[in-house]
Amino acid sequence: MVRSVATFIVSRSGSWWANRVSGLEFRASHRLPSSKDFTLRPRWPTILMIFASAIVVLRLPEAFSKRAQRAELAQGLVEVAQTLESEFVRELTRNELREGAIQGMVERTGDPYTIWIPPRDRNEFVKEVQGTFAGIGVSVAPDPQGALVKTPLDESPALRAGIQAGDLIVAVGPEPLAGMALADIIALVAGPEGSPVEITIRRDDQHQVFNVVRRKIKTQTVLGLRRTDGQWQWQLEEGILVVRIDQFLDETPSDLRSVIDDHPEATGLVLDLRSNPGGSLSAAVETCNLFLNAGVVVEIRNRKEVEAIFEAQSETATDLPMVVLVNEGSASASEIVAGALQFHQRANVMGRRTYGKGSVQKIRDFGEGGTLKYTAATYHLPDGRSVQRVDGEELWGVDPNMVLEAPEDWTAVNNRWSDAGIITTGPDWPQPIPSQDWIRNQLGDAEMVQALNALPQTMEARP
Repeated sequence: MVRSVATFIVSRSGSWWANRVSGLEFRASHRLPSSKDFTLRPRWPTILMIFASAIVVLRLPEAFSKRAQRAELAQGLVEVAQTLESEFVRELTRNELREGAIQGMVERTGDPYTIWIPPRDRNEFVKEVQGTFAGIGVSVAPDPQGALVKTPLDESPALRAGIQAGDLIVAVGPEPLAGMALADIIALVAGPEGSPVEITIRRDDQHQVFNVVRRKIKTQTVLGLRRTDGQWQWQLEEGILVVRIDQFLDETPSDLRSVIDDHPEATGLVLDLRSNPGGSLSAAVETCNLFLNAGVVVEIRNRKEVEAIFEAQSETATDLPMVVLVNEGSASASEIVAGALQFHQRANVMGRRTYGKGSVQKIRDFGEGGTLKYTAATYHLPDGRSVQRVDGEELWGVDPNMVLEAPEDWTAVNNRWSDAGIITTGPDWPQPIPSQDWIRNQLGDAEMVQALNALPQTMEARP
């Protein structure tokens, strides 16, 4: 009986493998194996080895073809580079030729989000991506005589040193700043963490010198209504929280959670994502975790398949009624948050159709070859809708539940919000808790007023 069963297994196995190894002749022995065959010479390792070898043989032509294509590409680049290096009318360095070739390939993609960063710019790129840098911590605007301080940042070296909003930075160390580009001024102020820098400012027609120690500066992305006595006010007198997120960085979800936890008495939340260009995917997913207990947040699809599915997984999500404000400047991560909360009926989305930036960028460092940021996939909302805007397609981005008329001058409204965030103190501080009338009359933000008025309906509609 045992021998018969053994014969059946070997013969059936031979047929099974033969059907799957196309183009190869494979025959299993139909003789009855002896007990010696089973104990000393098992057939399965041999069969598996033959099958694995067959796969390698079948894939060799494909591998050789790809290698040949890459060699052909490299050969063409080398020949062009050699010709230009030796015969062009002026001398070209190999570095110029290499950078030009790489830049040409990147531009050929036609994708504005695929960029190449040369080695000399890598550090600045890393600072931008990580959202931290070593400096003194001021928000500045250009001025013919230097840089005008709009506000010192929270807990920054500049704030501790005594630099104030309205100060004009006229020199960094011995270097006068008159006529210097703002980007060059910022580069001059930045430096190694822990190093001192001498900042000369002009205040009330008097010059003052501050010795400031550079520190890593955290970019604050979660903003409130206005600052009073150096602290954000988050809640209106009507009990509603107003939180503005200007981009999504790693610290954004935890900062937002802190605001919500610090106001347990809040009756509702307006999450303002207008003109938010996006940021970190993980930060967007974690932000959704604050409001969703479960459910798909976003899918990532490459050109072949679904690469990843991100789902909300939270046991502590708040059930605070909320409205999300968006506009045509809301992109990428902000579209993921708005789209997921809308799909799961967790929030009403108000404003205007979002930007439609649903492509996923990956970053690969090539050492002396620079750094490549390239589009590798696209975002899709829980209903399968692609966030990415495509010419000729009707469905992209996030359509609000309620469309609001665009303000006549959004830039002016946004600037008034920025002014409300200036850190300053004085005899009139602290100020009373703001109201909807303050938003209407002082900021002139009709969209925010409509969002606040919509919250009662949102509360009634929630189960």
